[in-house]
Amino acid sequence: MEFSAPVPVPLPCLVVDHDGAGGEPCTTLLDISKGKQYQHHACDDAGNRRFRRWMTPHGWVLSWDTSTLATFLWSPQTSDKIDLPPLTPEQEIPLHSACSLSGKPATAGSFTVVAVEPEDTVVWYCHVGGDAAGGRGWVRHEYDMGSVTSPVVNGRSMQAKKFITRLTAVGGKFYFKSEGELGMLDFSPAPLLGSVPVADIERPPRTTSMALSFVELGGELYLVTAFLHYDIGGATSVLGCGVYKLDLAGKRWRKVRDIGDRAFLMCPQYFGGCCSATASGLRPNCVYWMGLCGDKLLRVIDIDGNEETHAVQDPCKDITGSNRNAIWMLPTDP
Repeated sequence: MEFSAPVPVPLPCLVVDHDGAGGEPCTTLLDISKGKQYQHHACDDAGNRRFRRWMTPHGWVLSWDTSTLATFLWSPQTSDKIDLPPLTPEQEIPLHSACSLSGKPATAGSFTVVAVEPEDTVVWYCHVGGDAAGGRGWVRHEYDMGSVTSPVVNGRSMQAKKFITRLTAVGGKFYFKSEGELGMLDFSPAPLLGSVPVADIERPPRTTSMALSFVELGGELYLVTAFLHYDIGGATSVLGCGVYKLDLAGKRWRKVRDIGDRAFLMCPQYFGGCCSATASGLRPNCVYWMGLCGDKLLRVIDIDGNEETHAVQDPCKDITGSNRNAIWMLPTDP
């Protein structure tokens, strides 16, 4: 991916990492602005494979040059860069970490970049601007939120540590889903973990599992939930999708049916984001959910429509090789 110029497709787009014809790692950008008429753009410059990248809900891409250890934020919309402290030779942020910013760099002045490891109780962070300039650089922080006990199977139960899977920033604080409560991560300047008790939303009948993701819109925290049913044969069906706005005073989620001319963009494990719908060629007041059922399909769900009816698209059908990952790249000025 060329960092000296904006991406050659409209944003938002899907970034798909896959295997090439010879098994080599490849990246393809998918333009989704024309409905099912997907436009592909290959990004196979071998010179850029030394870079690791992590998308964020703010559109900025955290980038790491593994040869020089330099890190920076890159805008795929304008190709602007914001230099960050380099990693040390002993430091390495895992490739599939989920990354977020405490605020928009253009307006926040000072802000914090955070990456959450996917398989360990570790967050990486660095403070940018303000009093943080010239500070400690990247910091690896291990956290402890206790453990959860799994149901008894064959007379035995197991305990596992609680993980932060992804973070959503609102008002300079980071929020994440925790069992029976809303988790919070703040920096002062060291990490501070907290929580607020918030009642869980009600599940529709036949729901066996839920996929959850947070989105920031207009300075408010939204919860986007897909209700799933696992059949005995192993198939997964989508029963519906609900969108809720946090009522912090009432410690509850309030269902909403209108987000205006916006589209919510979801992808498993990483983050939920949003953008202007009409300007992006997307359907307004809809949720675009990639890989919801562990597949390579894109589901488009109307928030104010029949929740059990949604469009299913296959944007990756013409990409060669095995797809390892698909994630949204968002505009930095949505």
